[in-house]
Amino acid sequence: MVKRGAGCVSTAGLRKDLLVAMDTMPSALDMAFRTALLLTGDTTTAEAAVTRAIDAREALSPGGLLIEAVRSAVRRRTKSSDGPYDVDGLPAELRRLFMLQPLLRHCFVLRILAGLSPKVCAELLDISVTALEDAVYAALTELTPLLSPKTQPIRY
Repeated sequence: MVKRGAGCVSTAGLRKDLLVAMDTMPSALDMAFRTALLLTGDTTTAEAAVTRAIDAREALSPGGLLIEAVRSAVRRRTKSSDGPYDVDGLPAELRRLFMLQPLLRHCFVLRILAGLSPKVCAELLDISVTALEDAVYAALTELTPLLSPKTQPIRY
């Protein structure tokens, strides 16, 4: 469990396969940075979020590091949520995420890409689970045409 202020966010909301993938601190740092980058759209801000996460706890678990980095990135997002984004180094598929409104992108990144439970995502984003599910659905709806290959005629 990772403590914060008056409340707590449990790392139990992480998928088991995610925890296996983050069994070492180097892989957890990588996951935390990538997630923070997708949330903030800026490498410097993502680095600052991960550094803050490391500083936040003395004995931080790999799952706790991700939660703290997300929490820090979400706090920072309110300062610069409308870009400009420094995402040139990302693959085209991930750059398309930045065409989404920030809240839709954040919900999609945390729920789908990071694999956090709906309850943990909602708590980190300070929204209801219903609002989270609606935002993920809206993100998927908006991303589907962006990710679908263009229809090509069949050549015989």
